[in-house]
Amino acid sequence: MKKKLLIVDDEKNIIDSMGRALAGLEMEVITSQEPEKALDLVKENIPQVVITDLKMPKMDGLEFMAKVKEFNPNIQIIMITGHGTIDDAVTAMKTGAYDFIPKPFNKQEIIAVVNRAFEKTALLEENFLLKEKLRITQSPNFEWGKNRAFKSLIERAGQAAASDANILILGESGTGKEVLAQYIFSNSARANRPFITVNCAAIPENLLEAELFGYKKGAFTGAYQDKKGRFQEANGGTIFLDEIGEMPLTVQPKLLRILQEGEATPVGGATQKVDVRVIAATNKNLRKQVELNLFREDLFYRLNVIPLQIPPLRQRPEDLHSLIAHFIAKYCKKNKKANLSINADALRIMENYTWPGNVREVENAIERAVILCLGHQITPEDLPDELSNGTGSAMQVNIGSGMTMEEIEMMVIRNSLKKNHGDKAKTAEELGISIRTIYRKMDALVSGDTQAEPAA
Repeated sequence: MKKKLLIVDDEKNIIDSMGRALAGLEMEVITSQEPEKALDLVKENIPQVVITDLKMPKMDGLEFMAKVKEFNPNIQIIMITGHGTIDDAVTAMKTGAYDFIPKPFNKQEIIAVVNRAFEKTALLEENFLLKEKLRITQSPNFEWGKNRAFKSLIERAGQAAASDANILILGESGTGKEVLAQYIFSNSARANRPFITVNCAAIPENLLEAELFGYKKGAFTGAYQDKKGRFQEANGGTIFLDEIGEMPLTVQPKLLRILQEGEATPVGGATQKVDVRVIAATNKNLRKQVELNLFREDLFYRLNVIPLQIPPLRQRPEDLHSLIAHFIAKYCKKNKKANLSINADALRIMENYTWPGNVREVENAIERAVILCLGHQITPEDLPDELSNGTGSAMQVNIGSGMTMEEIEMMVIRNSLKKNHGDKAKTAEELGISIRTIYRKMDALVSGDTQAEPAA
């Protein structure tokens, strides 16, 4: 890429003097005496380095630098400073300037500073290209998706990625909501900015506010120093709020303020501006949660700008074979094994299973099979026992006539707890629900309230 340098100073003799000092370097030099016009030159030419005077009428060097950095943060800014403005130059460096050159100029010093600035830009651009290459290679793909409704969903997700709108991903546990969120992020304009994931159900209610929004030293017992929240860490990028339906009502107003005003308030601190794109996901029916006064209606509509509903695997059986092939290839590569195939008997078992854990359960089954397989083909002996005997399959649940959905869910939870010897964490993982839901269901059973909300 050709080197381009922009010199901005309201005094023509300074521009001419700087130009002569740099005449021997291989670069295109662009000049301007007006900062406002110079901004247009930045956008038209995209120089790697800009030299600007600190003191100029109408727009000073600090304001000019801020606008250039807003357009392209990789452009290196060198400040020209006169007598008595060294303190201002130090301030400029603290706010983003690469270096400063005091008047009167020293030719060798100018050349050295400019060359180093070009090297810094080249390094940043190389780093950007490497990150972009890594992003493209690691970006989730859904080439295995054959189902028409699923392919349509991915097309809509791609369209949504190009916008900055909030997105709500809906679907049962294990359908791939986080993978879809990563796909949206990787194909968005924020792909080279932070991507922060928060599981709202995994953080205790009394800690969630501090985790999301941060806190100031002394805000509560144990707050020995300031701590950034996840929203501050995601500033300029994207935050993925998984299991948003588990967010307590006490925390929801602060999230609503971020969505409405772009403002986050740390516990015990002052409000801060943040620029964050929000992608949320849930396996709950949020409209029902709103009706039950468990979720704010205004927050629901703020999140539900672009809803994306992922169909469960049982509704797209044509995806199973390609999913199996996809995960076999993935885990053979991960475990440094030669490519395996799957024999007819093992494939038939997988076809006859109902996959209550959806894509996640398929992936777990294949990972185990690849690791345990001793030959060139995956056999029934390599698959989890529950696939062969139907344990965990919806077909094995003895549903009585007239049973309500709540009663069926409670029966499934009890059976799973019994099978797992009372291990609630393992049961929650197996059923694809939060451990908080397990406790809530069991509390409802003890109290006799069989109308507890559905688990998924």
